[in-house]
Amino acid sequence: MHLFKKLSIQLNEKPYIIAVFITLLIILWMMSGGSQANEQATEQTEQRVAKVKVETLYADTVNRTLQLYGRTEPNKVARVSARQEGEIIEILVKEGQFVEQGKVILKLDKSDLEQQITAAKASLEQSEVEYQGAVKLKQKGLNDQSALARAKASLEQAKANLANLKLSLARTEIRAPFSGMINQRLVELGDYVGRGDPILELADLNPLIVRANVTQKEVIGLKVGQEVAALFINNKTYPGKIRYIASVADDNTNTFKIEAAFDNPNMQYRAGFSTQLDITYDEVSAIHLSPAFMALDEEGNIGVKTIDEENRVVFSPIDVVKSEASGVWMAGLGDKANVITLGQGFVRIGDTVEPVFATEQE
Repeated sequence: MHLFKKLSIQLNEKPYIIAVFITLLIILWMMSGGSQANEQATEQTEQRVAKVKVETLYADTVNRTLQLYGRTEPNKVARVSARQEGEIIEILVKEGQFVEQGKVILKLDKSDLEQQITAAKASLEQSEVEYQGAVKLKQKGLNDQSALARAKASLEQAKANLANLKLSLARTEIRAPFSGMINQRLVELGDYVGRGDPILELADLNPLIVRANVTQKEVIGLKVGQEVAALFINNKTYPGKIRYIASVADDNTNTFKIEAAFDNPNMQYRAGFSTQLDITYDEVSAIHLSPAFMALDEEGNIGVKTIDEENRVVFSPIDVVKSEASGVWMAGLGDKANVITLGQGFVRIGDTVEPVFATEQE
């Protein structure tokens, strides 16, 4: 009793001791209950296994394809220039017009070239007569070798003058050096042009060329003459062949330029259109996947999640063999694969899951 009395007096003098004691009891109780709740939650989490939808996909043999993007370009482009000075007196073509090789596209004033040719012909006849006379005199011993040589030189000079005048006359009619489209005309009627002045720009669009760039890995499987397909702006595919592969990579991009040629009858397709090139490689075993089946790993790589025989999640990075509108063909998954088609975003690599196969739901 004496001890109880003493304790009662102490509590009356220091009532905060009771509050501290009660607070400690409450804290201990809460910690005990929280720990048990966490243990129960952990046990429930460990017992809960995620369900995912799985579909078994089988491999098929397809051709590995390479898709490149380029633009259509002319087979060749030339700026046709004047090779004879003169005034433009007639223009026979319009911009955008197709011309055949050798067609007269423009005429220059002939000036007095025809009269000069007439005089050159007369001079040539005179030189021929003088040369024949020198030959006869030489045969009779009445002329020396130097006189014969001068007559011969005079004759050859007369021939050269006549040929040069005829060439100048021919050059007053400017002709197309090859078949193509008049892309741009740079002169007008009445303009005076000198030798070397540009007249017009001529573009050859048959064959039509598509240029693109490939990486070091891609260029290994290419060769000149290899067949390619081009998807033009009309959404139609046309066959062609690789005609050129660069031997040296570009210093800035470290890629190799290639050129593919396509028949363009009547030059119906123009240069400058964006074009998709499809190049076929060897056959490989691949599985067709919808883009919806793809997922990311922890490092952000794109791939597909599958399950192994023990229902563990496995990640396979994408090895695209061929792309189509409906999806991609992916190699490296074997003859068949159990692909997670729904719920792949909620499971991690290595997790054990409960698969629900597509056939089980039907």
